[in-house]
Amino acid sequence: MADAEQTLRKLLDKILDERNYKPRETKIKAITSDGANFTSVLFVVNVSSPNREDLKLFAKVACVGEKMRSKMNADWLYSTERFVYTKLIKIYKDIENEMNVPDEHRFIFPKLYGYSAETGGETVVMENLVESGYESFNRLKSLDWPQASASVENLAKFHALSFAFTKHYPEEFDKLIVDLKYRITSDGLDEETKEIWKKMVENSLAAIEKDFQGPVIKVLEDCKDNWTKYNAPIGQPVIVHGDYRQSNLLFRKQVRKLNHR
Repeated sequence: MADAEQTLRKLLDKILDERNYKPRETKIKAITSDGANFTSVLFVVNVSSPNREDLKLFAKVACVGEKMRSKMNADWLYSTERFVYTKLIKIYKDIENEMNVPDEHRFIFPKLYGYSAETGGETVVMENLVESGYESFNRLKSLDWPQASASVENLAKFHALSFAFTKHYPEEFDKLIVDLKYRITSDGLDEETKEIWKKMVENSLAAIEKDFQGPVIKVLEDCKDNWTKYNAPIGQPVIVHGDYRQSNLLFRKQVRKLNHR
C-alpha cells in the first residue's frame, strides 16, 4: 500500500505541476472495494490551491505481483485501459460530433487527468464520479429494473460506437483490434488455473445434495473452456468492455432518469 501511494504521489506531483496547482494541499485516501477489485490499489484524492478550482480525483495503481502478471496478461490489461482513456475516447467523441449525436445519447467517459505506464506501477488518475453524485450498487444484490435497463442501454451505446468506428475508420480499426484481442486464458488454462477451477467446482458441489451433483458436474465441465469461446468474435469484431459487472458500474438519478457510467 505504501509503495502504491508513493507511486501515486509522484504522478500527482507531475500532473499538478503541469496544471500549475501551486501552492497546493493534496489529500490522499486509500479506499477498499471489499473484494470487488484485485488488479489495482484504489485512492480518492482531494486537491486545493489558492484561486483554483478544487480537484476531486480517483486513482488506480497496479498491484498485480510479478508471478501473476504473465498469467493474467497484466501488461495487456493495463495498456488496454490506457488506450481507452488516451485514444479511444477521442475517436468516439469525433464520431459523435461528426454525426451530431444529441448530448443525452452520447457515451460519457470520466475525464482523465494523467497516467503512468511504468511496469508494475501502472496508474491512471481521473475525475471522481462519486463527487458528482454517482453511487455504486451492492454487488451482492440483484440489479433492479432501473439499474439493469440503464446498464444495458449504456453498453449498447458503447458497442454502437465500435460499429461506427469500423465504418468511419476501417483501416485504423483493423490495426487496433490486433492488440485488443482478448488474451486472458487465450492460450488455454495452465496447471495452476486448472487447480483453482477444480476447487471452485468442489466448493459448488459441497453446497448441493448428492443426488443433484451429476448434472451440475456436467455443466461445470462443459463450460470450463467458455472463457475463450465466448470472448472470440462471431463475425464483425467489436470493442467491448471486457469486465462489465456491478462492481464496475456507477449510477446517478437525475431529473427522473437514471444515468450510468
